[in-house]
Amino acid sequence: MKKLPILFISILLCVCFAGCGEDKGELKVDRPQKISTGDEILPAKNLKSVEESPNVNGLRFTQTLDEFTDKYNEISNTVGGVGILSKDGWKKNGGEIKDNNGIKMQYYYYDDDKSNFTATVELESGRLVNVGCATTMNNFVAESDGIKNSDIILKKSAVMAQAVCQFPQGSTQMLQNIFYVTTFENTKELRYQGFIFSLELSEDKNDSTKSLMQLRVFPVTDEKCKDWNITDYEEYLDKTKASRTE
Repeated sequence: MKKLPILFISILLCVCFAGCGEDKGELKVDRPQKISTGDEILPAKNLKSVEESPNVNGLRFTQTLDEFTDKYNEISNTVGGVGILSKDGWKKNGGEIKDNNGIKMQYYYYDDDKSNFTATVELESGRLVNVGCATTMNNFVAESDGIKNSDIILKKSAVMAQAVCQFPQGSTQMLQNIFYVTTFENTKELRYQGFIFSLELSEDKNDSTKSLMQLRVFPVTDEKCKDWNITDYEEYLDKTKASRTE
């Protein structure tokens, strides 16, 4: 995919230390065929996947960018269909910045087929703060050789989340479903096992097909989740099942 504008990636990354809260607009894409229903046993959090941090979210991932790339490729080779990443493909996006707690960060992007990956790294620790998968709305709803780009991008995002959150093998479809819900079912963001799964949009008011979107995952403390009033994924599933029985 042609590299997304650096300004766009910077705008999306800048919201990584705040609750989402903006209207996401409306997307119309069919649910992927191979996707979890929420009836399966939900995977447990890997307690070694996050650690405390002085950053504004209070937590960071334990992986470095290189370690994340290795884990993404390991999962990709198992599930197939999303390609692999090269460590040399990650490029710095601008200079270092500081969050509201004064913690130095560096933004990165990766120009991939049909999407761009994004990442924020704490400079002192070298650990990841968040990762995302970004594309244009027009590209997201398009098809290539009869395959929906939305299916591929949702699956990439799920593999991305499985890798950085260190969920166990077999978690991909469930994580794909979380991203599907946050994107298409009027749920601003969802929390699962202490991680926030969200969609951010940069809207083009003149042409919605040129609007830009990013699916992203990052850890935050329980206190911040309460402050942001973010729905838990398991709570969402319970409400959905209850509404079906009414």
